[in-house]
Amino acid sequence: MHLEQSIRQDQRLVMNAAMEQAFLILMMPTLELSEWLELEIEKNPLLKLTKSTSYNDLSTSIPSSPTLYEHLLHEIELHFTIREEKEVARIFAGSLDDKGFITLSEEELEGKEAILEKFQQMNPLGIGARNPQEALLIQLHDKKGSLAYALVSDFYPDLLRSRLGKIAKAFHVSEKKIQEIIQKKIRPLNPFPGAAFYQESNPVLSSDLVFEKEGETWKVEVQSSHLPKIEVDETYLNLLKKEESEWLRRYLAGSNWLKRSVTRRQSILYAIGTYLLKRQRKFLEGIASSPSPMTMKEMAKDLELSESTVTRALSRKGASTPRGLIPLRDFFTYSIKSDQGMISNQEAKMLILQLIKHESAPLSDNALSKKLKERGIQCERRTVAKYRKELNIGTASERRLK
Repeated sequence: MHLEQSIRQDQRLVMNAAMEQAFLILMMPTLELSEWLELEIEKNPLLKLTKSTSYNDLSTSIPSSPTLYEHLLHEIELHFTIREEKEVARIFAGSLDDKGFITLSEEELEGKEAILEKFQQMNPLGIGARNPQEALLIQLHDKKGSLAYALVSDFYPDLLRSRLGKIAKAFHVSEKKIQEIIQKKIRPLNPFPGAAFYQESNPVLSSDLVFEKEGETWKVEVQSSHLPKIEVDETYLNLLKKEESEWLRRYLAGSNWLKRSVTRRQSILYAIGTYLLKRQRKFLEGIASSPSPMTMKEMAKDLELSESTVTRALSRKGASTPRGLIPLRDFFTYSIKSDQGMISNQEAKMLILQLIKHESAPLSDNALSKKLKERGIQCERRTVAKYRKELNIGTASERRLK
């Protein structure tokens, strides 16, 4: 009975490792996948390495400083020694938003909590947290039991709203004491551990999909010529036919799984490319200035894929189009209500940009919101502020100083 349980457990571990590898393959951009496959092929004696063609034309210029992802890959090598844990950590690194928060669901994180906790201890401390509160608590971990930790742990909403009186009363201390703790212990912390990397570097973007128009016909292509071919050496196959060899069978199973995972990645990317072409043709042709309203959730449902699969497939990938190299995520927008129907958030951003460009005196976010409403676009002040920040435009007072 114990032997059967042990065998089943071993099988589950092998399957989990294989699934993590498949996730990793789906998530990697073409340039990175090409290098990773070459290493995997070299490690498997059954596989022959057929070098890929040059891929210098596949990416934009190399950034002067490392991206968050590149930095974390280096950190993973320092903090993780077990191969399976490294692969899970790499998936975490590729599943972060621009603030450094993990985007995987609790269901996807199940059974990986210990690896995530270890991941969160890497530099920058708190990377992979689920939200700003967790990021701060990770950074305060050594001060558990302190007033600073309790403030973030138990009074976070009050902290955000500066309800110092309420907090001071709860701890039987003065407001001045609470203010002092905030200034000295909490303010120096970083609630957005990954944000600095996105401000300091421009990530390399590879062309994983190609949209081309030949005459009146559009064509979608998934970059594959730059990937090394996964070919099994016939010598070993013939040897396997003649004799039973456990190690040969294990390597053959690994080869087949590797091939299937790459094929699945290419199929998913092709399905995504075909869907984008269907939904965003006007944008690709230059008729529309921005993509039509469309969400990842919507596409996942239409393609019968999970949202997490779509998120991984879009991760750090780009499309070569007549309009230039475009990050795949930029094809997705959400809609805003206007008198003429629904417009995309990208169109709203462009209108805000135009209003600021032609302002005689700096307009506040509230004033910009009113001007948009005069044009029939329902965009509240908070939304305007969010779009303005995404456009890297300062506040009205900051613009007044220039």
